[in-house]
Amino acid sequence: MPPSRPFLRFALGALLLAGLLLLVGCTTGDPQSTFAPEGDVADRQRDLFNMVLWPAIFIMVLVLGGLVYIAVRFRRRSADEPPPVQTHGNTRLEIAWTIAPAILLLIIAVPTVDAIVDLGRDPSPDALKIRVTGIQWRWQFEYLDPEYEKADGEPLRVFDQFHIPVDREIGVELESVDVLHSFWLPKLAGKLDVVPGRTNRMWFNATKPGTYSGQCAEFCGLSHADMRMSVVAESEEDFEAWIQDQLQGGAAADPGSGPALVASGE
Repeated sequence: MPPSRPFLRFALGALLLAGLLLLVGCTTGDPQSTFAPEGDVADRQRDLFNMVLWPAIFIMVLVLGGLVYIAVRFRRRSADEPPPVQTHGNTRLEIAWTIAPAILLLIIAVPTVDAIVDLGRDPSPDALKIRVTGIQWRWQFEYLDPEYEKADGEPLRVFDQFHIPVDREIGVELESVDVLHSFWLPKLAGKLDVVPGRTNRMWFNATKPGTYSGQCAEFCGLSHADMRMSVVAESEEDFEAWIQDQLQGGAAADPGSGPALVASGE
């Protein structure tokens, strides 16, 4: 018998909802969209995602299209129609749909493994070194290079917003002083957990000047939603000017820069 009207309405509604969710989830206008990368790490992650996504969509359309065709073409048209002849297995088809996915997985595996090795490496020796500490519910950033030390020998510390130069690799050390957090800058880098008692490392860069927002992506307490951050990517000259301003007291106005938030053991 042909499909009922309620079933057709349900199927059409499900398809429209899936299309709407796909359009909303893949927008590039959001300030934290991973589909609008502004750094080499985020750009490669986006390309890797698309490389896996489109073959998956093609296979989904092929399989669902085949199911719909079979359901309509071979449906029972009347109660008196005898059931179709039953067949069990098709050796050629079974071999084909075993070998084809294996080949596809091998093709995908090569760039995937290469990206994992490259993006998961330690920061290069000449990277700008920043220690990021997750603290309920703020982010502390410490510039570890000796030239950015304050007069008392302490590293320059800022909170919730930090600056980086464009087109320079940033080497990040991630630490936590309380609970599990997750460092996430969608347009510049991936997501990495910030674990108490452990130092995780990652690297990223910014290819365009701008202010990029991020947040803690791991539930860490009642004010988790307020644990946000931003990074200002600017020219090397503007970055050095900002550093000098901070070293001369620009960070002193931060009310949260007291000893309770310092996570380096002092």
